[in-house]
Amino acid sequence: MSKRSVFSDHVVTRSLMFVLPWALMAAPACDGGERKSIAEQIGPPTKKLSELKQDAGVSEEELARRRKEAGFKTKAEIDAELAAENAKEMEKVEREWIKTRIKEYKQLDVDTGKFIDDLEKEAGKWAAAKDPQKAADKGIKPLQDRFKALIKQIDKLSERSTKGGNTQASYNKLFRPLEEVVNNLGPQIASEAAFTEAIKNARTELEGINKALEEIEKDETLTTNKFKEGEGEAEGKDEKKKK
Repeated sequence: MSKRSVFSDHVVTRSLMFVLPWALMAAPACDGGERKSIAEQIGPPTKKLSELKQDAGVSEEELARRRKEAGFKTKAEIDAELAAENAKEMEKVEREWIKTRIKEYKQLDVDTGKFIDDLEKEAGKWAAAKDPQKAADKGIKPLQDRFKALIKQIDKLSERSTKGGNTQASYNKLFRPLEEVVNNLGPQIASEAAFTEAIKNARTELEGINKALEEIEKDETLTTNKFKEGEGEAEGKDEKKKK
């Protein structure tokens, strides 16, 4: 074989080695289908460019609505829930304070109800008396003294309005208007519309408090301070020993 033939064969062989990979890449797939492009393999975009632009322009109100629907909460909402939970726990403690002293509170309500009735009755007597002023002068001080005793009771039970929670707030709404009436008693007060309204409101408030006390007494989720309940019994036993 001549040198030319050997050289030619060598060139042909190298040419085939160079062309073959490109031919294979361009050839149809084994399953007879055309080879997919990279873009086709990735697939279409999930959102169009116009949709992405639209999302970027969503208002804060709309974003907030979407977050809420998805179950997300704002810091303000979380803080409000925590505050409500804390307030609920604190109110439970205050109700337990009242339940521990339920007998004293119920007695206070009985005494207050009788005072309201007597206040209305006495004021009516003064106006009908032969000498209204003289009758009023005689009856005012005993009523004022009784009212002071009621205030002393509630101050002791509530530790000067620092205990009792929402129920104590109702007591405040009951006693403050009554205090104004008691401090302004006179022979003709029964004929004043403000007096009649004050008596009516006082009875309404007292009725609401009575219902609240009943609920507290029946609430089995509330615990009582056993030491406080047994305190009176222990004192009673000590008194008997001294005698």
